[in-house]
Amino acid sequence: MEVTKFTENAEGRRVTAPYHGNTILKLKTFKSILSDAGLTVEEFIELLKSL
Repeated sequence: MEVTKFTENAEGRRVTAPYHGNTILKLKTFKSILSDAGLTVEEFIELLKSL
């Protein structure tokens, strides 16, 4: 089952993220999601490290 999730960040920016169960996202798709969220790959990695 394919579902698309929509999320808004604190700035009201809308991010669309596909949900395909156990399917791994392609790198281009992942980078596009990060771009929509206003994040670079490096910023995302730093956020992961802070968890």
